[in-house]
Amino acid sequence: MTQKPEKLDQIWSEKDLCERLDLPVTKSGHSRQLSNWIRGGLKYVEKSGKRYFFEQDVIDYLWSRYKRTEID
Repeated sequence: MTQKPEKLDQIWSEKDLCERLDLPVTKSGHSRQLSNWIRGGLKYVEKSGKRYFFEQDVIDYLWSRYKRTEID
């Protein structure tokens, strides 16, 4: 379950997250990789056409993917 962020720096815009993870961004400002992750279960909030991600959700999503590769 997602925990409420305690600080604004725990909420990342799509641009911020892409910079942190070195993901390419299209001209529209969206990341195809993040779109795939969203389809795979990564949670996000959309406001005024922009996507925002909570730090803990990103960590949980990446950790679950890591654990899945450990099993395979």
